Amino acid sequence: MRTLIDFSRRYGADPALVIAGGGNTSMKENGVLYIKASGEALASVSADSFVALDLAALLAILEKRYPLSDEEREAAFLADVQAAALPGQADKRASVETLLHALFPQRYVLHLHPTLINGLTCSAEGARAAARLFPSALWVPECRPGYTLARLLADRLSPERHTVLLQNHGVFFAADDAGTLDRLLKHMLDTLGGEVSGAENAEPPYPALEEPFTPDQIVYCGAGPELPEGENARALYEDARKIAAFAGFFGGPRPMSRELISFIVGWEAESYRKSRA
Repeated sequence: MRTLIDFSRRYGADPALVIAGGGNTSMKENGVLYIKASGEALASVSADSFVALDLAALLAILEKRYPLSDEEREAAFLADVQAAALPGQADKRASVETLLHALFPQRYVLHLHPTLINGLTCSAEGARAAARLFPSALWVPECRPGYTLARLLADRLSPERHTVLLQNHGVFFAADDAGTLDRLLKHMLDTLGGEVSGAENAEPPYPALEEPFTPDQIVYCGAGPELPEGENARALYEDARKIAAFAGFFGGPRPMSRELISFIVGWEAESYRKSRA
């Protein structure tokens, strides 16, 4: 647990990697998945910030079939995830990506929304650039997070797969030790930094947050052009402007689809995360 806490705090304290309540981390040990609770800030986690869940019970969720409607499916899925929590964990809410963390066979999983990496994932030519720059990484087209994303990746993750790039979302790294996580992240950041050299000083071609790039921007800034008050909203607005500048090196910015925006706006899980911010 000490290793999990240490790298969670270290990554969470870097605003280039984590803004507001974005990102999560997990560890598997003796059939138990420990994952950061929804609404907890990575930079200040403690042992109590993690939810302990039965790994086998989580994986059994994949055998279930849920209602087709978004509201009914997400409510049933959340109930099943919470039911997998070990005794004494009922007052914590597991991350929306808990099932996906469970699917990775590696001991540690790191999920971040770095501005530089999202310059790639939120770009028009992101898939093509990712295949060129990171051939061993799995690229996932725009997808609803949570259960839908986990179902999509259930048959595509293996011990050889350490990196997953999610269009208009972020990145997952998985490894059996924290040092490998460091190397995977550094390699991606260094590689992309070389590709977008000088973009930090350019005027981003994104004057207003009219079309969000990521779920985080919807949670903290809303889905429209009006910017709410608050430090998190201002930080995510600047994040959007930088993403747009970086995306210019990969075919230009690609905002989220209206369908996904609508889902995120109405998703109870993101409303809960916003309430904890």
